[in-house]
Amino acid sequence: MNAWVLIRLLSIILGAVITWYLANLIGNSVISRINKIGYKGDKNRIITLGSLITWVIRVIIGVSAVVWILRTLNIDPSPFIAGAGILGLAISFGSQNLIRDMINGFFIILENQYDIGDEVKIGAIQGVVEDLTLRTTKVRDETGALYIIPNSSISQVANLTDKWTKISHTISVSNKEPLEKIEEVLRYVRDKMYERYREDIIEEPKIEGVQAFDSSTVKLAISCKVSPHKKRILAPFFLLSLKEGVEEVNLNIM
Repeated sequence: MNAWVLIRLLSIILGAVITWYLANLIGNSVISRINKIGYKGDKNRIITLGSLITWVIRVIIGVSAVVWILRTLNIDPSPFIAGAGILGLAISFGSQNLIRDMINGFFIILENQYDIGDEVKIGAIQGVVEDLTLRTTKVRDETGALYIIPNSSISQVANLTDKWTKISHTISVSNKEPLEKIEEVLRYVRDKMYERYREDIIEEPKIEGVQAFDSSTVKLAISCKVSPHKKRILAPFFLLSLKEGVEEVNLNIM
């Protein structure tokens, strides 16, 4: 191997490595820029698509680098490409689950069923999506456990953070209490939440309806629509405000 061939090989490898990491650097830079300018669109969607595009670019870079190296060594890459195609075909017959993973992953991303950062429930697993590729979905639950789920096994998913979510609580009120008192409690809760989290309140607190009643009590469901990604913060504050409101108007709860 002469010096010129060695230099070309080193240049190809160095260029592939630099381009490999540059793809990830550019993706992170774009996402960071979007966050700085205060983009109001779906950031999670951009992050998910950015992750997928970066993965595809890296595959292209890797394959291209191998082809260039073979050509630099005066080796015809065609037989290797054909052999890889035949090998891939053979593997595909024995790896149907992998194909199903990628097909299902493609439609999950295409249909925007969920994105990185969304809270989802897949079967018995509930948590935040940390990574999404064509093959797998990674979900971390509230205990910190990370679940790696093959996309082919996902037949039904509940997206708990799509556009809005609801905080709700049921209280048992004496049926002798006037409706005006309950409305005062709701106004108190509304004012407290607007005071601190106005931008995250989609629909103010309201009575959903009567859940049950008997000779002495009425069970009322009280709810509030909020920004999905702030539910973990807003839910405790909602309950605290409800408690304070009940005490403020001296509402008799059972």
